[in-house]
Amino acid sequence: MLKKCLFLMSILFLSACSSEQSEERRLIIEDFPVSYSGTLPCADCPGIDYRLNLFADQSYYLQLHYQESGENSTFYQLGQWQQQTGQLRLLSDHPQQTAFQIERDGSISLLDQEYTIINSSLNYQLQRDAEFHAVYPAMQFNGKYSYVADSGIFKECLTGQRWFVAHEADNAALESLYLEYVDEVNQPILVELTGYMEPRPNSDTGEMQPTLIVTQARDIWPGETCGELGYNENLINTYWKLTRLNDEPIEVYEQQREPSLILASEENRLSGSDGCNSIMGSFQLREDKLKFNRIASTMMACAQGMETAQAMHFMLEKVRYWKIEGQHLELADVNGNVMARFEAVHLQ
Repeated sequence: MLKKCLFLMSILFLSACSSEQSEERRLIIEDFPVSYSGTLPCADCPGIDYRLNLFADQSYYLQLHYQESGENSTFYQLGQWQQQTGQLRLLSDHPQQTAFQIERDGSISLLDQEYTIINSSLNYQLQRDAEFHAVYPAMQFNGKYSYVADSGIFKECLTGQRWFVAHEADNAALESLYLEYVDEVNQPILVELTGYMEPRPNSDTGEMQPTLIVTQARDIWPGETCGELGYNENLINTYWKLTRLNDEPIEVYEQQREPSLILASEENRLSGSDGCNSIMGSFQLREDKLKFNRIASTMMACAQGMETAQAMHFMLEKVRYWKIEGQHLELADVNGNVMARFEAVHLQ
């Protein structure tokens, strides 16, 4: 009899756990798109109005409006969401994730930087909206732009979403910038722009679709990728491919190595290539300060790329600061002027 009671109790316990887990999953993975909203505490304003959109492709838009803070008081964050043990985590281009606790009543509660509950009498909950309220971001975007069948297509880096580009505002400047660097019109290239999103009817079907209006074509980054979300690459023991030098994209020539650097932890050793010859030397590192010493190279003559090689050596002599955002490294001079940009490559 005792064994039978224990058996029944274990079944009820497992059933209850399964029910709770199903409830948590249902809050996230059903009925997309879904939106949350609420006003959370602000250190130097009356409150921060949050509006969060979650989509079935695991992307999200987050709008933050700082009350009574004048112009430029609304900010946007894009990225991808994940569910982890009853928590909703938002991955963006910032290494510190925004995270929420999923509550049984359908709301979500903001967590601190250690992903634990904030013990406070103030409100840290966002409520799930009965109807979906869309966020339309207006911000700086980075993504892969391509031109296909007389239409611009933009694949945004943080969400992976593909948007049509409207034929208005600064779209002509973006097309012109793109065509300077492509061999084929459908070749995607990483670009940086400012603009805003809004729904527009598809010219063929009439259905509403997300459309990007470009207000300023800012820059183009041939040879770079979007990188990965949620963490910053390590400076040390990483292969860094040079993608931009003195604000000019790097061209890699046939049968020559790509310009690159590796800062090895062993004896603070520098190695790499200037695109023609091998580079060697050492480095000193302290917080955000970086200095290369005893820079030398092999002495081969190359048919192409000698100007890039010389400019790279000159740049290395002048480096004093470094900064990493995601998988991109920037090296700057003593005045903080960025001289070179690299992308991390994970060698097989």
